[in-house]
Amino acid sequence: MKELSIFKCGVILITIFIISCESTSEIIHHDYRPVPIRNSLLLVPGQIPLPKSIKGVQFFRENYQESPPILRLNSEDKLILRFDELTSLSGQFTISFTHCNKDWEPTELPQNWVYKSGNEHTILGGKLNRESRPNYFSYEYKFPNRAIGFLLSGNYIITISDHLTGIKLFSLPFFVTENVGRLTSSANTLFSKRPLGAAMDEISGTYFYPDFIEFPQFNLSYKISQNRFWKNNISPLQSNFDTEGRTFFRLTDEQFFPSYLEFNTLDLRTLNLRNPQIFGYERTEIPERVILKNDYLFFSSDARSISEIGYGRPISESTSRIVNVEFRYETQGALSKNSDIYLIGDFNQWTISDQYKLTFNNKEQVYKVHVFIKQGIYNYNYAIVKNGTIDFLKNLESLTQKPQEYTSFVYYKDPQYFYDRLLKIEILNSR
Repeated sequence: MKELSIFKCGVILITIFIISCESTSEIIHHDYRPVPIRNSLLLVPGQIPLPKSIKGVQFFRENYQESPPILRLNSEDKLILRFDELTSLSGQFTISFTHCNKDWEPTELPQNWVYKSGNEHTILGGKLNRESRPNYFSYEYKFPNRAIGFLLSGNYIITISDHLTGIKLFSLPFFVTENVGRLTSSANTLFSKRPLGAAMDEISGTYFYPDFIEFPQFNLSYKISQNRFWKNNISPLQSNFDTEGRTFFRLTDEQFFPSYLEFNTLDLRTLNLRNPQIFGYERTEIPERVILKNDYLFFSSDARSISEIGYGRPISESTSRIVNVEFRYETQGALSKNSDIYLIGDFNQWTISDQYKLTFNNKEQVYKVHVFIKQGIYNYNYAIVKNGTIDFLKNLESLTQKPQEYTSFVYYKDPQYFYDRLLKIEILNSR
């Protein structure tokens, strides 16, 4: 009887704990439900988008947080993956890798050809953040390491799965380059190729290839990406192989990149009313609520050219908070109140999703949406979907030239094993 009473007391205490957690909006379980995605600038084919419970993702080369995730084959380079999970229970995750061709289709090469050791590793537990409500656990994984190493260059995808159930939670692309040959590329801004004189960038380059390449006209190919939107890599339609030892490539008129892209910057490093972007701050709510000052369709005081696109710069310190951010957008009557406007940025993988669709508030005459975001710095903008493509809502001077970042990739189709070797990568900042 005594043991039964103890058992009943334990059940009551657990029930009280669960009720109290639910009443304060705590998340006490692993929420791996995916966010339905309609379109994305960032997700490559086959990539799994982040579930609702994963926040604060960072993926960069060690000692260079602003870098894209690029490794040099047979070097000492390391990539660091960080992420947070909104939960009060520590998780265990399985890390696995997929080797892909230049169009992100998985190759069928034997595992022992691609990896130095195994293809899976496990993250056992994370670090609980007790400063934020709701609670979250932080995780970090660094590779290559003793468990994971790479033998081949190319495009790769890292996948994070729940260790107990095997459910694939999310995945991220990265690159392993052989770093051979010499690549020089340039951006030439033109103003007469589009209506209203919109600035467009023509990208061209020359690759001095290594001696082992015998038939460059058949085996060499190129991809060019703007602002780390890997999904929209373009293969130049013009190339020249007439000079032995080097090749030339150039985008054609219809392939030019818009040189006027710029985005707002959200700085959430400081959570108080002294932050010039914050209109209201409700610290007693769970999670804490941040109300931003209004953004406007035809004007933004903090718009800037895009840089370090992809995941933003969430703060990794243990005192960082995850807050409920209210974005407010005024269209000055230029758009219908029934317009489908979406928030898109570093914090949602630059995706169009109903979760980030703004709703019009008749009383305040403003569009609004709420998003859970970790403290840090992020790029973002507002967009509509037109003819199946993402169209950013522009500011007054949005057709003038702004600095852009371009990445050029040189691939070589291996004549023996028929996979795309990634020989060289160059990052170019226009202007």
